[in-house]
Amino acid sequence: MRRVEIDHLTPGMVVGRSIYSSQGHVLLKEQCVLTPHYIERLKSLSIPCLYVQEDKLRLPPLRDVISEDIRINTMVRVRSLLDEAGSAGVVLKTNKLFQLVTGLVEELLQNRNTVVNFADIRLEDDYLFSHSVNVCLLALLTGISLSYSKGRLCNLGLGAMLHDVGKTQLPRRILDKPDSLTPEEYELVKAHSAHGYKMLINFPFARDMAYQHHERLDGSGYPRSLKGKEVSEESQITAIADVFDALISNRQYRAGFPPHEAYEFLAAIGNVHFDIALVRAFLSNVAAYPTGVMVELSDGRIALALETPHGQPLLPRVRCLFDQELRYIAVPLELCLGETALHVRKVIPPDVANRLLSQV
Repeated sequence: MRRVEIDHLTPGMVVGRSIYSSQGHVLLKEQCVLTPHYIERLKSLSIPCLYVQEDKLRLPPLRDVISEDIRINTMVRVRSLLDEAGSAGVVLKTNKLFQLVTGLVEELLQNRNTVVNFADIRLEDDYLFSHSVNVCLLALLTGISLSYSKGRLCNLGLGAMLHDVGKTQLPRRILDKPDSLTPEEYELVKAHSAHGYKMLINFPFARDMAYQHHERLDGSGYPRSLKGKEVSEESQITAIADVFDALISNRQYRAGFPPHEAYEFLAAIGNVHFDIALVRAFLSNVAAYPTGVMVELSDGRIALALETPHGQPLLPRVRCLFDQELRYIAVPLELCLGETALHVRKVIPPDVANRLLSQV
């Protein structure tokens, strides 16, 4: 299946992956044939893209780091948890919470060689819940790459999942504002770190992560402008995951950045805002060029990204479809870029990619 931007969907396309709300409701089911009505409905929900079936391209199955059932179940439980915490003003210590995080740790330990392909499609209204789940997963994968013990992973996962719990104390009008925040509104948003610290009184380790996830090694962060070793390693990992997931997410005020641009941004600021070793551990788990993305190779050929080997985020396995003159290659050649001298020169824009694929 292939990820297609909402503006490039056409009637007759077949849904390749179901879309769910944060309550676990199916909004559009796999195998459903798109109609003009369905496409308009997706636009009204601000859904940015959709996975569609592309049998003729013979793309490999889309692999997520956790199963679809576990992701949806986790989203539903995190929504319930954050809603309850927002009403009570505190996160209660429950066995269900620890079981949730422990289950994710065990699932990821079994799939440690799977890179993140950004398989989830999220609604803008569900951002806080889906973001909390994604940051948790990304942080845990980083901890696994750093050989954290299971106990340390559980602490990391808990803190990462609850890093933004303080936002439940902020007015929705500010969180959902489509325009730039005023200086006064920005100060209110910055206070979510302190709110989270207070709400996590029952979780000493997690409360420090909530308080520090906007701190930066160079002292440019908030709320306390901490520097260097004053920022815990787990807080840095959560901050890296937070920045990355925020960049690739569609928000009311901007479209999400493609994964390769988010990758490049993190790599660029890695040794200024964060410990570069932590950034490298994080980036080793993400696919800069997810399955189905069309790229131009360094020799000028046009190819589709198929799969990304773990630890080689910039060197996917690709299928060459067009030569340097944009002529279709009748017998496409598959290459593992890590085994060649080739690299990705650039990503082909979605509109150009769709036009080229119509020739296949």
